[in-house]
Amino acid sequence: MAHNLLCSWGMREEERKLRHPKERRLFVVFAILNLLLMVTAISLALKGADWLEAHPLLNRYRGSIRALAIAAITLPATVVFLRNTRHALMRGKSITISPQQLPEIYAILQHHCEKLGMDYVPGLYFTDSGLKKAAHAYRSWKCDYIVLSSQFFQPDLQPMRPVFAFWIGRELGRLRLHHSSWPTEFLIAYVDKIPHLSNSLRRVFCYSEDRYGAYLAPEGLPALVGLASGRLMLPRIDISEYMNEVQRYGGVWASLGLMTEPEPTTRQRIRALIDAGLWKPEFPQAQLQEPEAPRVKTAAP
Repeated sequence: MAHNLLCSWGMREEERKLRHPKERRLFVVFAILNLLLMVTAISLALKGADWLEAHPLLNRYRGSIRALAIAAITLPATVVFLRNTRHALMRGKSITISPQQLPEIYAILQHHCEKLGMDYVPGLYFTDSGLKKAAHAYRSWKCDYIVLSSQFFQPDLQPMRPVFAFWIGRELGRLRLHHSSWPTEFLIAYVDKIPHLSNSLRRVFCYSEDRYGAYLAPEGLPALVGLASGRLMLPRIDISEYMNEVQRYGGVWASLGLMTEPEPTTRQRIRALIDAGLWKPEFPQAQLQEPEAPRVKTAAP
């Protein structure tokens, strides 16, 4: 319920439709499971060592149970600490994108915020220091911010504008859907710690966020294609041929392989956007400029 209310604040009707239809139900299921894990861990820890020793099966996990109980009690303060220190570290390792620094990228963020009717603009940074994803949105105690990986940056930014438009739009979706909010992180903190348990919810989160990217940047397909090809080879990819491959992809093994992954494959993500009506299978070939070959100076004869 709290998640539904949070996700409805400040949203227009058109924007509400971007959330994946399975997200609310799945979130409620995992939030209930998360709370059950918390209550169970605290209850078992309070029973004491004697009670646990009388139950050998549970006693084997005494350390884990106590750790989980302590985490349940200290989690609110821990989350506040971690979110604010993460913000400080990200700022220290990144370059701020602003009207003065890379203004063409900042203009994309401003345009997306205006389209969503937002009354503020999140912070925007880019970094070459350890960001595992192409982009990621975060929320600290006092501000929202988006960090872009340098993997799609190059001196001439103009050809990559569709790529940045998608990733910035997608991460705005993460903020708008409150996937990075304190209540959401708290309500799934423990199921996230169990390997593969929350994968289905994380995949649905991914689909919802991708919908924002496609909605705000209809030309942004190269952003997802680039995850498979990399930036340097992206201009050489035949988009129409790749879309044919996307249409043919699937089957039992593809579905089974996804069970252990927190994110869908690139082809599954593109197919989901096509099925949602946000992208068309006949996507125009992206006009991305190939990087110039390095010039080699030759010695004078």
